[in-house]
Amino acid sequence: MVKKHRRTVKQSLKWWWNTRVVGLWRVRLGGLFKNTASSPKTHFEFSKEATPLGEVDPEGITVILTAYRRTEYLAEQIKALREQTVKPKEIWVWTNKAPEELLDVSDIADRVVISNTNWLFWGRFSLANMARTGYVAFFDDDILPQPKWFENCLDTIRSGFDGILGGSGVILPKEGGYSSKNKVGWNGGHLTNTAQVDLVGHAWFMRKSYLNYIWREEPYTWDNGEDIHLSYMALKHGGIKTYVPPHPENDQSIWCCRPDFGKIVGRKNVATFKTAGHRNIRSEIVEKYAADGWQVLATLEGSEEQSSKSFPEELKKFNQMLKDQQQFSLVRFGDGEMMVINGEAIDLSKKCNGEHKYTPQNEDDEKYRKILEESLLFKNSQYFVGLPCRCCVGDEHCEKLRVQSRQDESQLTWANIFVNANYPAFLEETVECLKLNTNNIVCHQDADIAQLPFEINQNFRVAGNAWVNDYDRLLKELTEYIENSRVENEVFLFCAGVLSNMLIYQLSKQFPNNTYLDLGSVFDSIMGLGKTRRYLEGSRRRLKKVCVW
Repeated sequence: MVKKHRRTVKQSLKWWWNTRVVGLWRVRLGGLFKNTASSPKTHFEFSKEATPLGEVDPEGITVILTAYRRTEYLAEQIKALREQTVKPKEIWVWTNKAPEELLDVSDIADRVVISNTNWLFWGRFSLANMARTGYVAFFDDDILPQPKWFENCLDTIRSGFDGILGGSGVILPKEGGYSSKNKVGWNGGHLTNTAQVDLVGHAWFMRKSYLNYIWREEPYTWDNGEDIHLSYMALKHGGIKTYVPPHPENDQSIWCCRPDFGKIVGRKNVATFKTAGHRNIRSEIVEKYAADGWQVLATLEGSEEQSSKSFPEELKKFNQMLKDQQQFSLVRFGDGEMMVINGEAIDLSKKCNGEHKYTPQNEDDEKYRKILEESLLFKNSQYFVGLPCRCCVGDEHCEKLRVQSRQDESQLTWANIFVNANYPAFLEETVECLKLNTNNIVCHQDADIAQLPFEINQNFRVAGNAWVNDYDRLLKELTEYIENSRVENEVFLFCAGVLSNMLIYQLSKQFPNNTYLDLGSVFDSIMGLGKTRRYLEGSRRRLKKVCVW
């Protein structure tokens, strides 16, 4: 049996003193003295406290800015963001541990986060996960967005380029790792169309939901390459592509950055891209991801030809062919033509000038639908097919139409080649080229061809629902005219809706020594048929629209 040990009075007093009195000083009061001693000499107090986070706004934009060096430019950045034509919902500032004194911008930003660790560029992407908006935007500290940058980004997404957007894009070489020699954006090629690139930097705009891809895998290194990692992870795990919205030379209001600001501020202190080993590390990242399966754009079949197509340059190509009197044919397929080919009912017969009507399973309609489909599939080196572009119908539908046409890329062009932003050039340049040729026209029976800016040799007329009602008659008339008059080296202009493609297809096969052009509605207002399309009404939005490939 264990004998219970009893403390003496002296031992009990000592125990009480050590556990109650000394313990109080050590644990409680000592802790207070310890905290006070280790606390910073100054306490950082924000001049303005942030409001509580609100409900999710699926259309809103949260901006994430960073403060490390060059913090004196934050106020100018925030002012530029507040003046956007599409206002951001909130502006947040992430402050990394920096060699400079902390800058309180809580009076002009909505939320400020200060870190005692330099998380480099990863901190801002982590913070953005807590945004309560459908979109997030990021800016380096040497970027000053112009007034319509957000508007440009949203227009780009609505046009079918829904991905990782940025203001400075890089198209990587086929081999050799990283190189930024081929750039698109504010500090690269100033394109009028949206360009797909391998990665973007300086500024990002995307749906918040796309942020998850950056965390799917551990980055190759935490020291560099967040832009490479984001674009590759989004492509690998989500099929999300990377784009640079239009940066036209003549309209800097939609640019990601005011160029003088970016070039001057970006050189202050030591730019990261100039530090030792920067390019080597980035090349290692690219090579690592290439080994993992990343196919950069330069390695994809047809990428060089696709990237070389330019909306205004394509019109110039056809103009030059007209000027040189080089024979060719151009058919154009819009949504209306494609609905018929795909067997979808459509009725535009009650529209101005009586456009086409198609009823599936109708015997006559099916007979002419097959001819229209043949006009899409006909192949010849002189035969060009215009299709709806991705900015009008979206990436997926655009690619589906191109596959459906079975045409070589070299024979494809825009269905809108003569309209939208190309319309003024059509009236000025294409019309001058037509004046050099002998022209014939197929147009509506009510059209006043005397008002056209060039002479017409022969004219052929159509009425409502012409693709069914006038096809056989007109094909016979045109065939007899060309055969009997031995017509060669003349231009035939078609302003007859769906019927145009069907006639051009048949005439191109039988009489290839002429030029056949589907011009659609370009002369409607001139010929007194009315302003049948928005671009004819002078719509600024339409006349500024540069279709993308």
